[in-house]
Amino acid sequence: MLDRIAEFFIFGLVPLVIGVLAVPELTSAAEKTIAGEATYRERIALPPNAVLSVELADVSLADAPATIIGQRKIVPAGQVPIKFEISFDPQVIKPGRTYALQARITVDGRLLFITDTRQQVDPLDGKPQILVLKMAAP
Repeated sequence: MLDRIAEFFIFGLVPLVIGVLAVPELTSAAEKTIAGEATYRERIALPPNAVLSVELADVSLADAPATIIGQRKIVPAGQVPIKFEISFDPQVIKPGRTYALQARITVDGRLLFITDTRQQVDPLDGKPQILVLKMAAP
């Protein structure tokens, strides 16, 4: 009987406990999203191969490049308004920092539309965002 109990612990319970401890804790990364839609005021249809790129960035430092927290490419973009959703790790969001959404629509690498003003956001509030893009200079 003692052999059976020892066998149970060695081959049953111990591997189970080690397996549970070895599995990393599930993080909330990719569980938080920021969603919205991108649009522009011009009454122009987008070509079928247009691409929408949207980034959530930490823009806290004025003299340094923005740190990208999350990004999403919509291929093909379709027609406006174009819905987007960006997944990000909420643990990356720090109090006192400034976050913004920036977007662009390109066709074959050529810029058509871009956000030209800072679209400041609180990534954790869950409110849908509306990005109004401006036509790029020809």
